[in-house]
Formats: sequence, structure tokens, C-alpha cells
Amino acid sequence: MSTFTPSELSEKIIEKAKSLGASIAGIADIESLKNSPSHDIYPIIGMNLQKQFKSAKDNEVNQEIAWPADAISALVIGVEHNIKEPELDWWDGKGTPGNRILIKIIKELSDWIEATFHMKTYKPPYFVEKGGVFLKDAAVMAGLGCVGNNNLVITPEYGPRVRFRTLLMDKEVKATGPAEYHPCDDCEQYCRKSCPINAFQNYVYSPDKIGQSILPGINGTYDRVVCNMKMEKDIEDSVLRTSKLDDQYEEVRLAINDFEEDVKLPLENHVQSNYCVKYCRMCELTCPVGK
Repeated sequence: MSTFTPSELSEKIIEKAKSLGASIAGIADIESLKNSPSHDIYPIIGMNLQKQFKSAKDNEVNQEIAWPADAISALVIGVEHNIKEPELDWWDGKGTPGNRILIKIIKELSDWIEATFHMKTYKPPYFVEKGGVFLKDAAVMAGLGCVGNNNLVITPEYGPRVRFRTLLMDKEVKATGPAEYHPCDDCEQYCRKSCPINAFQNYVYSPDKIGQSILPGINGTYDRVVCNMKMEKDIEDSVLRTSKLDDQYEEVRLAINDFEEDVKLPLENHVQSNYCVKYCRMCELTCPVGK
């Protein structure tokens, strides 16, 4: 069995990821990820998008990071969601086409890495509370970009029009980041000005409340509750366009709430094929980076 250095592993794995369809790829160190901004504020803000801060009585999620104990490195892949392919982001009852592309690449990478390098891999689910990874933090730690004024990862190649997925590995693979990259410093903030519900209008988070200087939306103005209200409205509009019947409405609504590739809810065929949720992407699409 050939022995590869961490640098060689990093180079070969990233090259393979791109050959399988990833637009960009990088490696993050697990220990660094455990100390990344989102993981540090997770116990304070929680995952409830209906409120800004987590109540002390709120036990709805497990605050521990439930990752495999032997995971050492994280491969982060990104797939471009081009403006000309909006359907990649449309939720169609079984997830999104873009997410299914990411899942396929990760599965093929997992099989190849285990067979080629005899290392163990783990495919984290999408949701952090189910053992997933904060994908934005992972992408930044892998050197793929930075979190911008729109609270999205801005990449040099594609701006924020990228979706990410991770694969954990039980061997040391040399990290490729983070990188010094800050394209928002002199920007006219097209992303914030284009928001239809003014989700960047008010200061919601402060260093005193959060306990760190790295805040959502860079300066604490990203209002995830207001943003989530818009997403909920997008869902309601899509469901109402699909069916006026209460039972079908509830069935589709539940499916939308279960965004993950292995959820197989018994949707009617005509419901599956006739509806999709087209979430607002204005803060993403108006960003000039990567165009």
C-alpha cells in the first residue's frame, strides 16, 4: 500500500472531487471547525429560526457537536448554482436538484477515497442538529471563500452562487485554508439593498450578546427571523398554488420541512410533479463577485 503525505492526499482528493463534478473543493481541519464562529455561537442562538436567541428552557436541539470521534479532516465541495440554472435551487418534494448533485459527488468520493487510501469516511447529513456541519464555516476554513455582507459564503470564482457539502475523513489531510479574501470591503452592498424584506436593516446581534466579534452578516445586521419569514412565505405560496385540499396541503408542507435526500414521504404523483418552492435569492443573485 502506497503511503501519501497529508499534502499529497489533499492534492489528489481535491483533483478527484473536481473530476467528479465539483466546481470547487478544499480541506478543513476538524479541530479548527469545532472552534469556528457558528459552532461557538450555536449554544447561544440555537437552530430555531423563529427567534434570534436560544432560551435557557429551550431543549429542542442537542447543543453538542455530534461528529465521529475519529474524524480528523473535512473535505468541502461546492457546486456552482449559475443564474442561468435557477432550477438547481427549486425544492421539488424530494430536495433540490443541486443538492442531489452534491450528494452523488460525495458518495462517489467516499467510495473512491476509502478504496484508494484505505481511510474511513463519514457523510454528514444536511442538518447540524442531526450531526451535520456548519457548511459556511467549513467552506471558509477550507479556503474556498469568506462570509460576506449577505451572510453567504463569497467565492472568488462564483461569488455566493455555490452550494456546499462535506465529507469527513479519519486521516490527516492538509488543510487548504482559511484564505485572506474580503471582496465586500469596498462594495456598494447591492445584496443588502436588494433584499425585499429588509433583513439587513437593523442591528440584531452584538459582540456583547454573542461573545465574539465575528457576527452574522459581518456586523450583526443579518436578521435570520425576518429572512425565515420570507422563506416561509415562499413555501406557502408554492403549496397554495399546488393544491387547495387540506390533506394534500399538509402532505406537501411536511415534505418541505424535511429537506434531506433520504426522506421518502408518500406524495401523490401529480403533487410531486406540479410544484416547487422557488426561494428568494436576491441577496445572492445581485452580488457582482464571480459574474
